[in-house]
Amino acid sequence: MFYEELYPELGKLFFYIAAIDGKVQPSEKKALQNLIQNNWKPLENSTDKYGTDQANLIDFAFEYEEAEGSSENILQSFEIFYQENKKKFSSAIIDNILLTGKAIASAYRGENKDEHRVLKRLIQLFEN
Repeated sequence: MFYEELYPELGKLFFYIAAIDGKVQPSEKKALQNLIQNNWKPLENSTDKYGTDQANLIDFAFEYEEAEGSSENILQSFEIFYQENKKKFSSAIIDNILLTGKAIASAYRGENKDEHRVLKRLIQLFEN
């Protein structure tokens, strides 16, 4: 049940990082999709009723947010979700979040100052 709630939150968070400079680049989406396949899917084995890996919810939520074009309150929403579920966040989940965020931020022309600020804020969130 936790992953069903976590993955959409992560999709929104990763969209926020990708869109912080005003446009989601194809290289940012590709970085996310590679990490979903290589890091998120192997992390745990939950599936929906059709047998689809729940980690795909990350991409679905990312795509939804991109289509909607809104990034208001996403970071704050994730911070609240984390505080409410802090005990459920394993070190592997936290490491994957930071790795994925950094990969997205670096995928197009390297990490900019706004992306760096968000990643630093996430690190501080996880350290507290």
